[in-house]
Amino acid sequence: MAHQLKTKHLFYKSVNSLLIIGQEIDANKHSHHALQVSISLDIPFLFECATISDHFEGVIIGPDIDHSLSGIHGRQALLLLDPEHHQSKEIIEQLLDNNGIYVLQGELLDKLRFYINAHLPEQGSSELLIDDVLNILVSQSQPLPEMDARIQAVINYIAQQPQKIANIQELAQHSNLSESRLSHLFKQHVGIPIRRYLLWQRLLDASVFAATGNSLTEAAHQAGFTDSSHFTRTFKSMFGVHPSSFIKNIEFVKTHQE
Repeated sequence: MAHQLKTKHLFYKSVNSLLIIGQEIDANKHSHHALQVSISLDIPFLFECATISDHFEGVIIGPDIDHSLSGIHGRQALLLLDPEHHQSKEIIEQLLDNNGIYVLQGELLDKLRFYINAHLPEQGSSELLIDDVLNILVSQSQPLPEMDARIQAVINYIAQQPQKIANIQELAQHSNLSESRLSHLFKQHVGIPIRRYLLWQRLLDASVFAATGNSLTEAAHQAGFTDSSHFTRTFKSMFGVHPSSFIKNIEFVKTHQE
């Protein structure tokens, strides 16, 4: 088991990300496909990868980078992002070095830590908290395009499905777009392909179901996975750990939409 969470932690979710505020996070060497931002909220943590080993107050870790993190004497904010999302790509391009690592320090680190500490725990502000953290991390070279009303309608439609298993043909009919046009516009406005977006929603839903008292098997079925093994494999591929090692000690922070 890579991560061990020894006390209750706050779990926030947004469209393409998870934010976990925890104490005593101890992560043995592992890798995952998500872009990771780790921020100490009080004392430094030990971070190790192939190129560095030291105590830090904040690091950004690129996708698929082997690393370990030990913060057993303090609190950390752990943000996991889909690397294909617009702002993730900005972070990777602007901040990460050739080794896929960026050490947070100075004014940027201070702003992130101050903002997170000042807004915890706030019910009903999950997406806003994550969005504001991302906006602090990266200054957009150009603003994101205004959301196309048809794409927003598709997102709203997906959100209403108890299991996020809608197919592209169904979504194309709902949006009055061809499948190819829908795929192009969705990637342009949301930042990731539709199938990946649906996978993220199922992962997030299953995590929430498990965090609110369901077994992994029950959570997997509720979120549209074929079984708990399918959910576990997908979760470990994206985040590098078994879902139970995170979820069993998580307190889910509801959003204004739930």
